Amino acid sequence: MIRVIRAWGLLALGFSVLAAASQAGSFFDGSGGQMPEIKIVKSAPVPKSHFVRSTADLYYFTPEEAQQALQLLENQEKPTTAGYIFQPNVPANIQEQMRGDLAFLNAIHGQGATPLHREIFGLVDGPTYTKFFNDRVTAIGMNSCGGGNAVACVMPWKGHTKMWLTENFVKFSHPQVARMMVVFHEARHTEKQNSFWHHAACPKPFLDENGKEVKSIWTGAVLAGETACDEEPFGSYGSSTIMLKNISMSCTNCTDKVKMDAALYAEDQLGRIIDAQAKPQMRSDFKQ
Repeated sequence: MIRVIRAWGLLALGFSVLAAASQAGSFFDGSGGQMPEIKIVKSAPVPKSHFVRSTADLYYFTPEEAQQALQLLENQEKPTTAGYIFQPNVPANIQEQMRGDLAFLNAIHGQGATPLHREIFGLVDGPTYTKFFNDRVTAIGMNSCGGGNAVACVMPWKGHTKMWLTENFVKFSHPQVARMMVVFHEARHTEKQNSFWHHAACPKPFLDENGKEVKSIWTGAVLAGETACDEEPFGSYGSSTIMLKNISMSCTNCTDKVKMDAALYAEDQLGRIIDAQAKPQMRSDFKQ
């Protein structure tokens, strides 16, 4: 059972929009292709706030802002419209890329799933992932998400089922399956019933198992002290990591490259799970 938590936070990770991944037969290569040349339409900035925004690789709002959003949304329900729409300020090429990425994920076939994956998503199955996304995100727009290295965010006071993209969407080169990890990370943050999930502050210093300083795989920013970690498997980092790890193990129509990419980014994001019990729980889950 997913437990409701008291603190809130959001991540926005840096990644690039590449051309839609090509297919070889029924297999996905996840290579991306050439980066599109896109003229971004400027969107209205996030309202000024006295709260400090991180510029590492994330966007998050404070517990106070989350509480205000919950009060604002107290008597509002999620729109019943199936699927999502793009706002007019989202460039056509970005819309095409996003649709291509989601179509890539929708076509995945898998065999089995780990217990945690079943609890969060269900089976490793494209339509299952599509339903998870469409049940949570109803609109996609463009916004600065507080500036810095943010690439995507959810700002519930602007509509908790709305996802925002930034200009950084085209600046970082990452595999298609990794981009989908970010999108599903943000989709998890729309969950009003779970207070939008929280992030925890990374340790300071924040060192990996080899004693090296942990940096963002997306931007190279140092993460020590940043609100860029999780303390449980069910939040945005945990759920998206579980999703990618299961794709790497169970996808039956993915190429070796897609499965290798999924495993690489899953292992990196697992490093952001800092609770002494949660990380072993996830590693044990991946063996089942």
